Amino acid sequence: MRKSIFIFTLCLLFGATGFAQTLEELKATQAAKTAMQTAKEGELEALKAEIATLQTQINRLSGWRKGLTGILGFDLSSNDNWVGSPNPNASSSSLNVGITGFLNKETAKTFWNNALTIDKQWADIDLSDADTGVEDDGLFDNAVADLLNVSSLAGYKLTDKFALSAQGELNTSVENFLSPGTFDLGLGATWLPIENMTVVVHPFNYRYAWAADGTTAESTGSIGAKVRVDYFRTFDVAGKQIAWTTYLSGFAPYQENDPSLLEYTWNNKFAFNVWNGIGVGISYVFRNAEFESPDAQQQFGVGLTYNFIK
Repeated sequence: MRKSIFIFTLCLLFGATGFAQTLEELKATQAAKTAMQTAKEGELEALKAEIATLQTQINRLSGWRKGLTGILGFDLSSNDNWVGSPNPNASSSSLNVGITGFLNKETAKTFWNNALTIDKQWADIDLSDADTGVEDDGLFDNAVADLLNVSSLAGYKLTDKFALSAQGELNTSVENFLSPGTFDLGLGATWLPIENMTVVVHPFNYRYAWAADGTTAESTGSIGAKVRVDYFRTFDVAGKQIAWTTYLSGFAPYQENDPSLLEYTWNNKFAFNVWNGIGVGISYVFRNAEFESPDAQQQFGVGLTYNFIK
């Protein structure tokens, strides 16, 4: 009896020891497999990034790339004998339209980038008493902002980042076309530092400026240096995509003019995507051009947007 109990006890001890050894081996094997999985996942992510980069290069070299960002804002309010208002029979309306588009083509040795920007705003406030019979102007009779910018840049690449280039740019308004307005035609170099950014430096640039009607300035031209930076980027904030389109353009004349032809403009469009390219947008433009006005000029708009990039 005692012998049987002794043998049974030894079996239990050896069985427990064998189970413990097997459990530790399983844990070690699991840890090794987990580490291997993590390494493979890292390699997979790196491979996906390489594939995405190659696809971007293929898209860029396979034909025309085009994009459009549009902003539409509208506001309407009206009082009809609302005695709590300082103007019981007042009404107001405003409309803001902004369009930024590009059409680009790139090959192994050349590129051609075209850009269009239009900003147009109207506002109308009627403070007349409805009973007086005084008629007010319509909304489209009261433009408060107007900008038209068209540029075309062609280049021959010396390297992947630098190219010899030529550019033409027209800056004016839709309603008062070339009154005022400027046109640039220049030669120089273009730097392509990162994707979707173009930096143009043209030390040989001729600018012609048209004066506005009713001003003392006269239309004139000058040789000078032209700089323009275009950039487009999309990024995510709280799971929502934001598209930012911007350009900074400037001209410095080599000769003195009165008023000066020195000018710079910074134009921005932000599109917050909500659903299928539709969202909310903000536009802001800052411009300083003594030939047009001794003071700085600014535009600001908010509204619905549509963003399309292909």
